[in-house]
Amino acid sequence: MALVAAFVILFPEIQLNAKGRAQSHETNSGAQAEELHLPASANDLVRQAIDNELKQTVGDEKYFFHVHKLSPTGEQTKEYVETDEGAVGRLIAVNGQSLTDDQRRKEDQHLQKLATDADAQRKHRKDQLEDEERTTKMLKAMPDAFIFKYDGEEESPQYGKLVRLQFKPNPNFNPPNRETQIYKGMEGTMLIDCAEKRMVKISGDLTQEVTFGWGIFGRLDKGGKFEVEQSKISPRRWETTMLKMKFTGRVLLFKKLNIDEKETTSDFRPAPAHLSLAEGINVLKQQTSQLAEGQSSASKTSSK
Repeated sequence: MALVAAFVILFPEIQLNAKGRAQSHETNSGAQAEELHLPASANDLVRQAIDNELKQTVGDEKYFFHVHKLSPTGEQTKEYVETDEGAVGRLIAVNGQSLTDDQRRKEDQHLQKLATDADAQRKHRKDQLEDEERTTKMLKAMPDAFIFKYDGEEESPQYGKLVRLQFKPNPNFNPPNRETQIYKGMEGTMLIDCAEKRMVKISGDLTQEVTFGWGIFGRLDKGGKFEVEQSKISPRRWETTMLKMKFTGRVLLFKKLNIDEKETTSDFRPAPAHLSLAEGINVLKQQTSQLAEGQSSASKTSSK
């Protein structure tokens, strides 16, 4: 389900105010589908992939991971841990540098409030639930919002054979909600793992301006781009490991919208199961303290 998180990032703004290209070859769509034992209709293949995204359950499988975010204002790195009440993160570096004492104190205060304040915890859970609901809406709409067609194959060192699809807006699609209005102006490509029927990569361009609420709530300009990659992090689980977005527009007619971000997620490590939010924050503090001590020791050793 994480693969459409790129789009989800856009909507709070609007509402509130493989290495290189793999070797590929073109094939006849029908022959390609038959050869790879895929549905004759590319849209049906996408429906299967979407069903697999929606059916993925995390269960007791929890992880620590790093998220590195790059934007025109700088770089940030956060360490996250998954709990039974959602993921929680702690800032560990800014522009490639460890936190200053003041930055560390502010981060500790933020996490302490989240660990002890019932209202803050409710808001945290509510925000994550709303993100999940938006993602679900957008995933479910994709097979109807676009016309997909087979466009060849690619070989992946990690996943083997991938099928490449092209997509363009379906002129008969009537967006049922604000989240899916962006699909009206979008076209691009998608890569699907043939064996597991999972989306590996999707990239697209806004080929026309998209408005929300007749332009009152917001507008995205023609020329916006996005790219999302998903990786298999365990035998049962796939997660987004890279998303890149560049969009401009306006929010509520007056406020300029300028999103130019790249976010990479890495270093997945098993975390304890069944943590509460407060327990997750304590474990996170221990992890980041150990990380800071390791960096400090490494720095002292290299300076000798």
